[in-house]
Amino acid sequence: MACESVIAFCALRKSIKKTYSRGHCPRLEGTAMKALKIFFICLVLGGLYFYNTNWFQSFFLYDRFYENIVYAPFDVTIKGETTFIPLKHKFNTCYELTVAVPDKNIFHDGLVGPGALRYRFISRGKTIAEGLTFPPARQHLTLYRGVTLIAILVFDLPFPGAGNDLSLELTVETPMTFLNEYSGKINCSIRPNYSAKAGRCYDEELKIAY
Repeated sequence: MACESVIAFCALRKSIKKTYSRGHCPRLEGTAMKALKIFFICLVLGGLYFYNTNWFQSFFLYDRFYENIVYAPFDVTIKGETTFIPLKHKFNTCYELTVAVPDKNIFHDGLVGPGALRYRFISRGKTIAEGLTFPPARQHLTLYRGVTLIAILVFDLPFPGAGNDLSLELTVETPMTFLNEYSGKINCSIRPNYSAKAGRCYDEELKIAY
């Protein structure tokens, strides 16, 4: 009798196991797979978002991020000299307008002097912002591959209130005579001014007040 009871109990237990495995496991397995897929999708989307942030691009892909969007001849030693620059950008961040001079000694010697450019941001045929650039200052000198960059203005792209046809007009208002010996070799450049370490622009004090 005891033997029969044990056999009956074992048969009942085996039957329960089969019922459980057939009735519940597939559903649990399906739910787990769905959750896993959702997790991986979120992981991929999160990775793509992080990859495209200014912080990641400027920290890990430095040369790509800080590549000039504008680098063109512009002699800031000649009064009335004017240039017209279409603005197209890769990253939504702050950008710096700099005077680029092919001499590292300007940076090392801290050579600066008076000078100002009149700027006009133009979009849809209208001037949406205008004013004078900041005077050159030692704290805004940067050395990049043997070229001294003198930052004189910082602004955001996309520019507030502008369309896709944004352009920048620059005119020499006060010639930068301290650069006279480099006349004919001077360029203007525009590139990102974002600092990954600070999480903001390097030269906030040069930023246009919108």
